[in-house]
Amino acid sequence: MSLKQPHKLRIDLDQIQYCGWDDDGYRKILHNGVFYTGYLVLDKNLDGTVSFEKEYKNGSHLGWDNEYNENGQLIRTSLSVGETTLCFYEYDSDNKIINGGKLTDDEYYQKMVKRYGLD
Repeated sequence: MSLKQPHKLRIDLDQIQYCGWDDDGYRKILHNGVFYTGYLVLDKNLDGTVSFEKEYKNGSHLGWDNEYNENGQLIRTSLSVGETTLCFYEYDSDNKIINGGKLTDDEYYQKMVKRYGLD
């Protein structure tokens, strides 16, 4: 399996607590009583590998949403700030981009990346 950003923390849905709402209409999440930063694994394949995950920063949904196939290969990814998707990409079996791109103008994209430290 080749996770996107494998160095980042990943936890399962049963390890979080919900608390309030952020400015983008998403529920903020806590892990061990503090706002969570890392990936929240929302779905797994039958073998226990990650199927779908969302990135959070300081309890808010900010970052990458990643979908993997049953072989653990990244097939779809999108960069989001709350409900707003900034870009998306789809990959073939050779990990080459086959579809996607920015969904906002470059000025807004760069502003969001800088404001929220997205990578």
